[in-house]
Amino acid sequence: MNRNFRFCAAVILPAVLALSAGCGKNVQTIRLAQFLTDPILIAKINQLASDIEKRHPGLHIEVDNIPYNEYQEKITTQMAAGNAPDIVYVEVNNFVDLYLRGVFEDLTPYCQKDGLDLKGYYPGVLGRFSPGGKVYAIPQDTAPSGLMYYNRKFFREAGLPYPKAGWTWPEPFLSICQKLVQKDASGHVTRWAYIDAYGVQYENFLFSNGANYVDNTEHPTRMILDSPRALEAIRFRWAMIQKDHVSPDPSQIQTFNLSAGQEEMFANGRAAMISSGIWQTPRFLQNKDLDFDVVEFPGGPHGDRGWGTGGSGYALSKSSKRKDLAWMVLKEITSEASVSQLAGTGMIQPALMKLAQSDVFLKSPGPEHKGILLQMPARSHYEPFLPNWNEIYYGTLGPALDPVWLGRKKPVDAIPAVNQRINEKFFFGK
Repeated sequence: MNRNFRFCAAVILPAVLALSAGCGKNVQTIRLAQFLTDPILIAKINQLASDIEKRHPGLHIEVDNIPYNEYQEKITTQMAAGNAPDIVYVEVNNFVDLYLRGVFEDLTPYCQKDGLDLKGYYPGVLGRFSPGGKVYAIPQDTAPSGLMYYNRKFFREAGLPYPKAGWTWPEPFLSICQKLVQKDASGHVTRWAYIDAYGVQYENFLFSNGANYVDNTEHPTRMILDSPRALEAIRFRWAMIQKDHVSPDPSQIQTFNLSAGQEEMFANGRAAMISSGIWQTPRFLQNKDLDFDVVEFPGGPHGDRGWGTGGSGYALSKSSKRKDLAWMVLKEITSEASVSQLAGTGMIQPALMKLAQSDVFLKSPGPEHKGILLQMPARSHYEPFLPNWNEIYYGTLGPALDPVWLGRKKPVDAIPAVNQRINEKFFFGK
């Protein structure tokens, strides 16, 4: 924690509270909005809020937990009504929409005034929260989704060595997958080799092949999924399902999973590998019979490596009527001491690099080789910085690719057309 921050938190915040009490208001409430769903993290955040209150008598932190799919709309609606929360918890991707709507206060002057040192954060997540060189959120964590979880027992049974950094697709990844698929006497698959954490995904194949959704992530001008590298990656992901039969299509996921999260397929031995992030580990640790570890997602055939990413932080609402007080709370909840408590759960990788490199995170519950995460942010890719990316991805691109994953179309029959349609609708024909 920055030394100047300790001084400011210890001196300025009590002064603000004392002033408000002197004006006849014994309690000052700071509203904090979040969208967490895991009960462990929710309990931790509530405890952190309670601890901050105890250190500052006269302060009350009201934590409002909003479902993620309602979050952006509710925050912007509250802002329009003059009733926005003082502090807004943001994820790197929903940050874009809220930032472009003008929800957030520029934190740069606050950081400069208090001498808050931001150089210790992973550059990627800090940069995501700092469009135009101005800071709009203080990072809490970064979340590369390029962890390949694998069941060590299944690898041993198949006579396969555990995967190591530097492995690639199509080979040896495909051959490994073919040896990990398990079928019953009638030929029906009882265990898949590979699944994604959420539906059928392809972005890690895209990024590991040196491709991308758009021409420039931070300043996109057109969709480029019809590029040779992008088509090659999507074609390989399609072939895993429809040609090589090592990964399930959406209907087979439904049959195997009965609407439970796809992490359950891995946890219950119905898949040998799953690509996701560190936040999955508490669920996997619940199954005492699950012998698992992690390795980086395989690189592509042209020597590239890369994966998608998430991450989160806290922003200050531009419409807050108690900005100085809210800023002090924001700093405390993103402090090294506070984030250490979250990192100790094994569910988040701190955005503060020295904390990520500490035993607090590295020895928290999780896979043996979780230390590979320390270098992974450097190869992480964010979603395009667009106000309507969710509309593009879920409303246009997703439906166009559903027939591909189900085997009704081939990538070459679907991708160029939807790529052109997106460019014409969202990029004015570029």
